Amino acid sequence: MILAARCEYFRALLYGPLAESMERPIPLPQVPLEAFKVILCYLYSGELRIPKMNLDASVKVLSLANMYCLAEVESVVTKHMIQNLKTSNVLMVLDESRRYNLNELAKECLKLVDRNSSDLLKHYSFRVLSKESLEEVLRRDTFVAPEVDIFEAVYKWSLLNADVDINSVVSLVRLPLMTVEHLLRVVRPTRIVEPEKLLDAIASGIAPVNLPYRAVVCPGVDVTASEKHTYRWTINCNELSIELSCWDKINTLHILGTYDHTVNALSCAAEVSCDRIHWERVGNGRFQLSQTWQIIRFPAQAVRFVRIVHPETGRKDLINYVMQLKAILEDTVPEDRVGQCLTVETPV
Repeated sequence: MILAARCEYFRALLYGPLAESMERPIPLPQVPLEAFKVILCYLYSGELRIPKMNLDASVKVLSLANMYCLAEVESVVTKHMIQNLKTSNVLMVLDESRRYNLNELAKECLKLVDRNSSDLLKHYSFRVLSKESLEEVLRRDTFVAPEVDIFEAVYKWSLLNADVDINSVVSLVRLPLMTVEHLLRVVRPTRIVEPEKLLDAIASGIAPVNLPYRAVVCPGVDVTASEKHTYRWTINCNELSIELSCWDKINTLHILGTYDHTVNALSCAAEVSCDRIHWERVGNGRFQLSQTWQIIRFPAQAVRFVRIVHPETGRKDLINYVMQLKAILEDTVPEDRVGQCLTVETPV
């Protein structure tokens, strides 16, 4: 009676149209005993004993909760699994979340996957990830890692999934982001990419136009803070630029000049790049480097390098006269402000 009152599944099983024709006791094949005890405890007492439940046990309880349409149990177990997510289990949990259509759990898994992309590419769990989950990960613009590392991980996955059609998976590797050397020495020997696609990738890399860079997305965060940036000289072209630790999606630069009066109000332009070879000028073209904040807004894009140049002479080391630079992805930038350079009199 209690089971039927608390759960529609058991109500139908015990008192439904086919109940009389079923044998007694009613067999429940392939139902894990310990997980079923947790469900029974919940149905009889309203208590869920999950604080010490490991991941494997949580998955089994979750599968039964899904089978028995126990939304409250699903919710509690899902929160428990989110609190215990880590690099070693996140990909397995992602698979389970997709199996049971648990979007909240999948969302949290993908956030952790993005934050630990490089480590996960080396982890064995990546090789046993389901094809559907793997494709979901590879589609993400926020899954940031060297593309050659992504390819090598996909290749190792293909070796353990020889009976799976890998074409749709391989197509999600962004070959144009790899160097010609990697394409020829790493990709080509595997023979899982057609020669024509290799040539297309090489051509795209030579003359890149809107390459599909992956980038970290941190709205409202200055991605040049603390260890997130380094300065690098390129001696052969007398260039000084700021290199971010990875590709970040940004749409705003805040630039504050030095207190050196000899360069006060120096005419400058800001340029950004993903590879330090192909540069794009952002903002309205130029601004005055001074002791007040200059705010340059532009359409959101992936950026790895920032430099300040002279718009006429082409001098590329003017970032040497910048006292502070912030690179931020603002949540909302009005369309009429994209491309503007604003001056803020009071430093932020």
